[in-house]
Formats: sequence, structure tokens, C-alpha cells
Amino acid sequence: MRRPTITIDASHTLGSGKNTGIERVVRNLCRELPSVLQERGCPGLQIATHFQNRFLEVDSGLEQSLQFLSTWERNAGEFVPRWIQTIPKWIAASSQSTKLRKWMEPRPSHLGIYKLPHHVVRWGSLTRKVLEGNSIEPSADRILILPDAYWTRRDIWKTVEAHRKAGTMIATVVYDLIPLTHPEYVGKKRSDKFQNYLDQVVRNSDTIVAISKTVRDDVKRYIEAQTDRSAMCQDVRAFVLGAELSVPESETTAHSIRPVVKNLFNASSPFPPYLMVASFDPRKNHTQALDAFDLLWQSNPELQICFAGRSGSRCDALMRRIEQHPKLNRGLWVFHDLTDRELHHVYEHCSGVLLPSIVEGFGLPIVESLWHGRKTFASDTPIHREVGGKCCEYFPLHDPMTLSNQIQAWESLRTAGSSKGGIHGAADWSKPTTWRQSATQLLDAVLDGFAQRVSIPQRRAA
Repeated sequence: MRRPTITIDASHTLGSGKNTGIERVVRNLCRELPSVLQERGCPGLQIATHFQNRFLEVDSGLEQSLQFLSTWERNAGEFVPRWIQTIPKWIAASSQSTKLRKWMEPRPSHLGIYKLPHHVVRWGSLTRKVLEGNSIEPSADRILILPDAYWTRRDIWKTVEAHRKAGTMIATVVYDLIPLTHPEYVGKKRSDKFQNYLDQVVRNSDTIVAISKTVRDDVKRYIEAQTDRSAMCQDVRAFVLGAELSVPESETTAHSIRPVVKNLFNASSPFPPYLMVASFDPRKNHTQALDAFDLLWQSNPELQICFAGRSGSRCDALMRRIEQHPKLNRGLWVFHDLTDRELHHVYEHCSGVLLPSIVEGFGLPIVESLWHGRKTFASDTPIHREVGGKCCEYFPLHDPMTLSNQIQAWESLRTAGSSKGGIHGAADWSKPTTWRQSATQLLDAVLDGFAQRVSIPQRRAA
């Protein structure tokens, strides 16, 4: 069988200042796939971004431009010169409108008023590459992997359709169906947008690879429920996400960790914070974690919790509660913009990790926590049981008392020295999947799909 060229699109992740689960998945796959491809004797990996109805190959120059844009979006308040921020800050201070204040003083991972100049710079960088002839042409010897957040980029699908009609195999990674199964957490507008995205996925993909068996089965049920399912993708598979955090070489020194993060998560501290890594989104259920700590603080004021994640669009009430909480910056900590190096550090030195999510497609922080050997408390949901197995301690949803009791029991063991804060010694512990193994699983899935696709015309000819 001929060896196809593998192209992976990273349109959303490249140039994005976000560091949610999807961005971590895309970056890790881009990092690990080249060596896996080399082992298989396949051509080298092409990383692409979509722009003006074409896929552009990302060379070192374009990568540098996109990294510049990523830094800008990660924290516009620190990136944009102070003198430029003077008028927006004055408008924010004078306004009674919450929306206007957010626009004028954007939170980390949001651009606000700086969105237009950001887009102008991005447009200029990509247009230059179009003129240089960096476009990727469709080919029957190419597999195009789509692992990014395409519900935010609807313009990509016409290009995908054109490449597929010209012979390119399309393999799409699906993370979850939550906007359809639980629309109350996203609102009707986003649910409708996601419906359109999923319809494009099932109609324009030759292979769909879900990030868990649970999501794979959800996708299959969705397709089976459609009246014209024969026109949709029939090859739906699953792979397992990796656990270790990738730390760029530029972030490997201790200086890449901010002092406030290093001091808070200090190896010599008797009570380092518990950690919850999740975007501020209603389904992530920060409320239950905070309720549990409100109970714990009544008798254990020395305990701490840290929330790490970008703020979403439906979290105003939660953010107000946090901002007005008497423990803020005195036991309750919030970071919206931790780097991978900082995430690695806080996982390594926290007292334990909490995942109280109501619904997930996978629950990446579970395997990241287990990779670092942390005690992991997860809500008792089917997907968390699939991912965490016997290595997590599970608690019922909407029951902060049980969670607080579990943490209290763990604290008694941890502070007594019965454990060093982790689970490596537990009989049920097994090392989670690495990103190299994850990339191998994904590649095996798409290459098998490609082989079946190639063999069909041959069987018909016979």
C-alpha cells in the first residue's frame, strides 16, 4: 500500500492564547506525530492552518508570527503597551455596563477591544504566505486530520469538502456532543452552531475518531438517528488522550514559572492548594468545589484551593462570588493563564486534584493528575469512570458535604505522612497513556481507514 502524506490542521490552536484541553491535545499531537510517522516510513508531518478557502503549510516564519499572536491573546492587558490602554481603562472605570467593561479591559485569553488590530496582523501574516505559494493542494495520497475547535470556524468546511472531492481522505477528531446533549450549559445559539458543525463533520469525514468510547457511541447514535445516514460517515472510532504535559524548550527553566505560582505551590509548604483545572463554565461545576471548601474552611482555615482556567461567557455569577469571597488570595486562588510549564509545576506540588464536572467528553485533567501521581477526586459520572478507572476517588454530583468529607479524610492521611500526596504506591495505580501512544493510536486509526478506502475500488474492479 502506498504511504500517504499526513497533514494536520491546527487553525484554532495556532495563534490562540488559550490553553484549554483542546489546545493541549492539538499541540501534543503535532509534537508526537512526526516521530511516529518516521517509524512507519511515512512522509513527514505537514502542519496546516486554514485561510481564505485554502490550507497553508505552517513553516518556521509563519509559526513565529502565530506565536506572537498567541502571546497577544493570552493576556492582552500585559501585551498591549500601557499608554494604549489608558483610554479603554478610563472608559471601563466610568461605565456601569458589565459588557462594556469586559470589552475595554479583557480578561486573559480574551481580546476585547484589541480584537480588530489582532485580526489585522493575523490577516497580514497569512496573506503573505498565500502570495509566497504555501498552499497545500488536495491529493488522493493525503490524509487531512482535523483535531481542532471547528465549531468556531465554520468557513473551513467548504475547503474540506473541496479537498475531499479531489481525493483527500478526511479524518476528524470529535471531543464531545455536549452542546446537543446538554444545551442548557451553552444556550440555544451555541447549541444551534454546534449542530451545524456536527452535521458538517458527519457529512465531510471519511473517518471520525472520538476521544473516548463514550463519545464514539454518542456519535454513532447521532448518525443512526438521521434519516439520510447513508450519506454520512460510517467509520467511527475512538482513541485515548495522552497525559503528560508538553513543556516547550523556551519554558523549561525555573524562570518561566511566575514567582506567585512558584511560591504558592511550594514543595516545602505543609498545605499547598488543591487544584481544579477547568474553564469557568457551568458544566465544570466549580460551585460544588467552592461549596465543599466553604464547609472545610469552617474547621480547617489553613486549606487552600486554586482554580486554573480561562473565564467563559456564562460564568458571571460564579466570578462575582469568587471576587467577593473573603478567602480570595488568602486560600482561594484563581489563574486564567497558566502556561504548560506552570501547569506541570502546580500538578506536581498540589495537595490533590478536583474534577467535579457534570458532563465531559474525556476529562483530560484526570489523566494529567494521575500522570503526576496526585490524589484525584472526580464526580461519579460514566466518562470519569471510563477514564479514571479505579485510580480516582469518586463523589456524587451536587453533594458538597461528601466531597468535603473525602478531602478531610485525605488531609488526615496526607498530613500524617501516610502518603506523600500521590497515588504511585496504590495497588490499582497504572501509568496513564502517553501522548506518543495516543498519537500512535490516532495514526493507526486513520491509516487503517485509508487502507480500507484504497481497497474498496480494487475490490470493485476485481
